Amino acid sequence: MKFVRITAIWCTSCLLMKKRWKNTMERTSIEIEDLDFDFDEPSYAKYQIGSILPVVILLDHSGKEIKRMIGEKSIKDLETWLEGVR
Repeated sequence: MKFVRITAIWCTSCLLMKKRWKNTMERTSIEIEDLDFDFDEPSYAKYQIGSILPVVILLDHSGKEIKRMIGEKSIKDLETWLEGVR
């Protein structure tokens, strides 16, 4: 499995979420791929992310999307989203 996180340096919610992710997602053993909204469009275009950031997509081993989280979330929301993933 792999997390794909799409953020931007100008995105306030993305900056806020970095600390929350560190306290939750980064404690898993799942690979994390970070993509920049402004510079990595060829890499994330296939995910059709829209205009709300940040976006986190959980992919299975074959690259198929399992689930997606869009926008700013609380630590509790993150932990709930991650249930069964760790």
